[in-house]
Amino acid sequence: MSSRWRQREARRASTWRQSLLFNSLLLLLPVFAAEIVTEAFSADLASQMNSPIAQIETRDQIREALGELIPGSEDKREAWAARVSETLNEGNFPAARGYLLAAPYMLDEQKARSVQAAAESDTAGTQEQRYARAALIFLPDDVRATYQRVVTPPTAAEPATSAGSLPARQETDTEGGTAPAQPVSGPETMSPRDPLKTGQILSLIGRTEDLTRRSQLWLADEPVDTFTLRLRGLGLVLQEDGSSSADQFAAAASVIAAGHRANRLEDRFSDYISGRVEEALPEAPLRDSLASALETTQTMEGYAAPVLAAFRDNIEPEALLRLSRDMETIADISSRVSPSGALSVLEQVATPEDMRRAKLVTLAGGELSVALSREIGQDVLGLAQIGVKWTLLLTFQIMALAAIGMAIFWTTLSAFAQAQTMQLRAGFR
Repeated sequence: MSSRWRQREARRASTWRQSLLFNSLLLLLPVFAAEIVTEAFSADLASQMNSPIAQIETRDQIREALGELIPGSEDKREAWAARVSETLNEGNFPAARGYLLAAPYMLDEQKARSVQAAAESDTAGTQEQRYARAALIFLPDDVRATYQRVVTPPTAAEPATSAGSLPARQETDTEGGTAPAQPVSGPETMSPRDPLKTGQILSLIGRTEDLTRRSQLWLADEPVDTFTLRLRGLGLVLQEDGSSSADQFAAAASVIAAGHRANRLEDRFSDYISGRVEEALPEAPLRDSLASALETTQTMEGYAAPVLAAFRDNIEPEALLRLSRDMETIADISSRVSPSGALSVLEQVATPEDMRRAKLVTLAGGELSVALSREIGQDVLGLAQIGVKWTLLLTFQIMALAAIGMAIFWTTLSAFAQAQTMQLRAGFR
């Protein structure tokens, strides 16, 4: 009797311990799994944007998304050419270039192979330029002629070309712009012209005289956009001081100012950038400083130094550094896909995290990302793939998660076996 009581108590204690262990592990599992997912996939995006793995994975996602744009029931070449034609009519040239580069992914398999073969047989220019020239062949004659006329117009030094032929290539300088075309002396020097021409410059910073004039209007209570005024002032101060970030700031400020003026920025992103500018250059003290600088009567040239000094004296250095990091990201997007293309992508941005995703997408896909943003909107940012950065800590965490899973499995199996044993014993009685 005493022996049976002790066995029953032992079984109760064992069952209690197994239940406690099982429930504890079950509660710990999702918490630990979430920690691992956060560690693996929520790494600092800013540090992962230049990662080759992240760019390769993002590029694969972009190509896959482009391949899914045209349903199988449609004529792929006709639908692709229609998109090129539509963007040309809209004046959205970055998207038109993006669709041209997307030919290997949007056309059917046979034509995609033909585009690839034509690009590989071409030896002039970059890979993107070769693929763009190859894709031009598959456009209808009228669309091709329109594309060549509005996207890559011939220079005065180049002869006009027929609609059915490819134009001669313009030489490009080392900074991505275009240099004057050189006269050709014979057939051996003839080569196709660059059909992309993404090396464009947009500058809305202006000059100090314009900044002075707008400041005077502001003090006179005329309707002046103080957000754009302060962006221009910051850009001019950085240029005057010879800052290493001056060019990038000016490029980004021009894109932001154009988007702000055209009301193309998402409200949350516009508020975020406006807050950054307010922190870097507060409006109220700037107005007081400008009033002091402009109280004497001088020429526009005489006002230049006092006005710039008023802007410079009210800059908050740490806040300007934070703003400059954001502007650097925007400038990188602009340099990759042109200023107008950057604005098309930035239309989808709502948060700083979105902005970094936009940079990764444009780094990986170039103007393919502009075409995709026209097609799928904000979903284009979801194509940014950070990738898993394997570390020793992450490896140990995954091993620990596997151990927890095995422990839960063992506890379940043990409890089931014990229940079966108890049922058999009860049956014998």
